Amino acid sequence: MKNVYLVSYDVCDAKRLRLTYRKLCGFGTPLQYSVFRCELSPMQRQSLKEQLWDILNLDVDRVMIVDLGPAGARGDECVEFWGSSRMAVPTRTAVIV
Repeated sequence: MKNVYLVSYDVCDAKRLRLTYRKLCGFGTPLQYSVFRCELSPMQRQSLKEQLWDILNLDVDRVMIVDLGPAGARGDECVEFWGSSRMAVPTRTAVIV
């Protein structure tokens, strides 16, 4: 089961900032500068954590991860935008293969 996470970061170095952004694009959707919405299983969350730790300098950079709850439940409804959002929160739909 996946949960929705709000991930934000402060990265001091331009190179690490770009690497962090690119890495998070592989895990979620950018909502604003330095803020992502990610639907992650526990294994994906751990993988994200390990991959970001390889990029970040934890003495000067930081990441905040907020668990918004299960995907398809409150996690999808508790993000509210005022003004124009950079990107809309994606809607979940079933994919029949």
